[in-house]
Amino acid sequence: MKCAVSAPGRICLFGEHQDYFGFPVVASAIDLRATIESSSRTDRLVHLHLADLDQQFTYDLDGLPEPNPRDYWLIALHLARREGWLPEWGWNARVASQIPMRAGASSSSALLVAWCALIAERRGMSWRQEWVAHAAWRAEVEWFDEPGGMMDQTVCALGGTQSITFDPDFQTTLLTEPSGCWVLFDSHQAKDTLGVLARAKDRRLELLQEWEDHGQSNWNVRPPFFPSHWDAEDQRLMMTTLENRRISAEGTSALAQKNPVLERIGRLLVAHHQWLSKGIAVSTPRIDGILASAHSAGALGGKINGSGGGGTGFVLCHPEHLDGVMAAIANAHGEPIPIALGAEGVRLEDSIN
Repeated sequence: MKCAVSAPGRICLFGEHQDYFGFPVVASAIDLRATIESSSRTDRLVHLHLADLDQQFTYDLDGLPEPNPRDYWLIALHLARREGWLPEWGWNARVASQIPMRAGASSSSALLVAWCALIAERRGMSWRQEWVAHAAWRAEVEWFDEPGGMMDQTVCALGGTQSITFDPDFQTTLLTEPSGCWVLFDSHQAKDTLGVLARAKDRRLELLQEWEDHGQSNWNVRPPFFPSHWDAEDQRLMMTTLENRRISAEGTSALAQKNPVLERIGRLLVAHHQWLSKGIAVSTPRIDGILASAHSAGALGGKINGSGGGGTGFVLCHPEHLDGVMAAIANAHGEPIPIALGAEGVRLEDSIN
């Protein structure tokens, strides 16, 4: 049997760095995809060729080694074996991706989503996108208790532009894609996922718990009441959390309109980025500079994308400003990549018996 599965990358429009708190987010799949082509073997070996990285791995389904953290290919095989969806026979797989690698556009999650769907397909399962999202999350986050939420796996699996709520129940709402032109840019700076998450997540979790323990429940009160023993940094971290949640709610409301106003979305993206950059320091001078240059060339707004410390960002503009915005991004040492929002989720590309 020959079959291929693909999954899209994603951008986070609103709610960056808050899904791991269980707060709502809005994210959209983009038309850059990761694809895994496969063909059957007559033994129990899985041969994996990562074409973009020129790397190859071989796994024996009868003797899978113990995985290390972030060894997602192997973790998914262990997960499939534990849960009963590991295929009987091995296969050859070739992996290629259009998504910037290790840059915050969910290249890893897209590959893992496609890999989980491929394993299930080769097992003969009738899988659904929602099932694939949860399987990829179990492999990427739960298996080694990694930091992070479920936004990436959900959007890469389901596709579209999704409003995602986690509390009290996990729920997704498909939104209409806003018009305008969207440009992803790669700063070509390596992102610092674990370092940023340690700074942006761990201390803020402690502050959230303290804030709620002091009886604070109204997120909209300004200025907020903070415990007296908090220093300026703690207050800044908590204020960032409050403002990003407010901006996310306003952004969701703006995108839920029948004809979203692009200027309003742009302003909210700018505000979101400012809090991410100044409040929890997830941006870099280069990314801030690229965004400023794009804005000077006519971009309505934009922000860093993903965990931060480097990686990608994106901007929104009207069609008449697209060429100028892309040139400004390139002149500021970014690589501009035009994208379309709302791409289809994980899908079977071809299956030949």
